Amino acid sequence: MKKIYAKIISLLLVTLAAAAFSGCGDNGSSSSEQQTTAPATSAQETTQAKTPNGNNENTNLPFPKYAENGDDFTGAWKITEGEGSQYGSFVFSFNGEGRAAMVIDNSGYFGKYEVEQKNGKNTFTTQMIFGLNGEYTYKLSDDKNTITLTNNEDNSATTMQRVESFDCVPNVEKVKIDEDLLGAWKSEDEDTFYFDESGIMYHNQYNTMFNYAAYTAENSKITATYSMGGEMTDEYEYSFEGAKLRLNGYEYERISDSEIE
Repeated sequence: MKKIYAKIISLLLVTLAAAAFSGCGDNGSSSSEQQTTAPATSAQETTQAKTPNGNNENTNLPFPKYAENGDDFTGAWKITEGEGSQYGSFVFSFNGEGRAAMVIDNSGYFGKYEVEQKNGKNTFTTQMIFGLNGEYTYKLSDDKNTITLTNNEDNSATTMQRVESFDCVPNVEKVKIDEDLLGAWKSEDEDTFYFDESGIMYHNQYNTMFNYAAYTAENSKITATYSMGGEMTDEYEYSFEGAKLRLNGYEYERISDSEIE
């Protein structure tokens, strides 16, 4: 497996340091590792407006997508009071089917959750990297825009407010795309990329963390720019070997867009 977890910890420290100053939707790093020798593929210049937010109804972008008939938590929330309020810069997104994410700007960390009736009480159980962890009872306001959580272990209280307009996709202006890159790619250890024709790149790192970036592909080089408590830039050298993509020396196979999470 690639040395991804060192990067995760590094980004996590940067994110936590910036959490008090940044918000979602509202230090450069380079991932270049190996030079490829294949000639550049053709690039197409395009100018795109910002992609739709929320459920990504008009695009193949994979996250966030919410179940039509979800649960009380389906959607995006911010902690406004109580335990966890130090993470007020983050958005907590719940897809209505047990998948959660803690997001800042264009990047996030995946988690999971469950909503059930337990001992006659509305119960919310979640496992996330930080911010919300454990088993809670909860009360949903009449307008369904506020949730009050009580931790079943220490009785600490947390209040969350619904975020009506949540968008973790960056702005895209004038970019160059390579049509051969477009679509979804996956490595044998399940690192996945999705390159959209709008100039948006989505990277799911082993279902642990993800980021959206505005990318440009030219001369066998991808430059991806995104925010995670501050602007970051990743660079990739790429080439094609038959039906396979080599990205910074690692091999990816094309998969269906529907397989991207």
